[in-house]
Amino acid sequence: MVPGKYLACLEDALVQCDFAAVEKLVDALDPTGFEDRQIKKTLGLIRRKRCFAELEKAASLFVASGIQAPLVRRQWAQALLDQDRVDQGLAVLRVLDDQVDEDDPEKPEIRGLIGRGYKQRYVNRDGEENLKHAVEAYRQGWSAGKGDYRWHGINLVALLKRADHDRVDISGDENPDRIAARILMEIKDLDEPQVWDYGTAMEASLALGDKNGTLKWARNYARHPRADAFELGSTLRQLREVWQIEELEVGQALLPVIEYELLQREGGSVAVSADTALNTSGFEAVYGPEGYVHVQWLESLFTLLKSVARVRHCTTGEPCGTGFLIKGSAVREDWGEELVFITNAHVVSDCLEDEAALRPEDACAEFTRLEGKPQIALGTKCFYSQRSELDAWVCRIQAPEGGAPLALSFYPPLVAKEGDRPQRIFVIGHPKGGELVISLYNNKLVGYEGPYAHYKSPTEGGSSGSPVLSRDLKTFALHHRAREKLKVNEGILFEHIKEVAGIQLQEKITQV
Repeated sequence: MVPGKYLACLEDALVQCDFAAVEKLVDALDPTGFEDRQIKKTLGLIRRKRCFAELEKAASLFVASGIQAPLVRRQWAQALLDQDRVDQGLAVLRVLDDQVDEDDPEKPEIRGLIGRGYKQRYVNRDGEENLKHAVEAYRQGWSAGKGDYRWHGINLVALLKRADHDRVDISGDENPDRIAARILMEIKDLDEPQVWDYGTAMEASLALGDKNGTLKWARNYARHPRADAFELGSTLRQLREVWQIEELEVGQALLPVIEYELLQREGGSVAVSADTALNTSGFEAVYGPEGYVHVQWLESLFTLLKSVARVRHCTTGEPCGTGFLIKGSAVREDWGEELVFITNAHVVSDCLEDEAALRPEDACAEFTRLEGKPQIALGTKCFYSQRSELDAWVCRIQAPEGGAPLALSFYPPLVAKEGDRPQRIFVIGHPKGGELVISLYNNKLVGYEGPYAHYKSPTEGGSSGSPVLSRDLKTFALHHRAREKLKVNEGILFEHIKEVAGIQLQEKITQV
């Protein structure tokens, strides 16, 4: 495929958030014939949606073909850093830094990423030397005053503040408040601030202890049309890991706003922590009266997160899937008002034909969003439908304190007509056994086929057994697999689970 057509296909796939298509396009990338501007656009498009595995692959293909441009190798290092392969990323950046001249426009970007690498090392595993190396990298970028030097400056401010908090002695006489004030003044004087300028001004106001200013700049930043998944995800990481904003009053107002906006980007995914009460001031500052609607939505979301669990092996701790609490009587009358636990039959089953990851006696549910992350053994089976049918396993469980049933819907959302706004859905689970994540990549309802719902949303191993929710946060399906040929994911509709469970109840009554 010629570069021009390739870029058009890639851009269309990313706009549609069709990440399966993006992966295939990157796998099929032929670097031959790409001009510098086309290479830059290719890598930039992939990065904006945080497709870092694909960014690494694309950049490495260009490098392998003999394209050694600093921009390509720097993007390669960026992809490594954002996949938490920090040592590998720093190794690439150090070599690149030695080879690139001071006047090269890539020099400030390279130094900034070196600072990012050492900063990540410090927040991951401490080590005063890592913090000092990060400060020095950003100090050089700020002093040089080239490129986006305010990016270096605000990171220097954040790290100097962090060093003071952690009682790490940093050489030099920079005053972080003076640097923050200068950055803020320069941005205010800009005729046309860019998206990063608003984010930088937000951090500068945070450094100066100006809560109102922080929220004012957050309003411009969070709602900026160029603030995509990459920008917002990077900001969340900085606020949490460096500023430790969750410890601050302003953090309770600001974090939900950035989280909410990231959730609205179809390329965004976020692990949401919701153990503290929401502060409405951030929403009021950003959205005005509409903020109350967002707060109510988030409060509902945070409540139901506590009822989704990671399914583990009781002895080894190996994560094998996801499951969640539902109200028994909502599905079958004789189950009563107690809560029951549901996951896939290919995750937990006592039938060998299902080839389940776990036998029932070996499985437990870990509720990662409840205090202490309680791990609770699964109880007796209530309902079962084999893997080749409804792929469902429902059992009794000693529900943990704070766990509440997810609201079920037996009336699936309508599929959007051509030209209408897509019907968005939400899948919540533990991909690859990691932290609880709300993933919104390409999150739209595609259609229905018999007892199954088809939708576009990123799911990986560990997502099996996740709830599939509509816009109003009602659970209408149980996620169970990807349909590769159809290029969709598939969930079992709860209306069919209830129907089959009801038939089983009638058969039980008839037998009695």
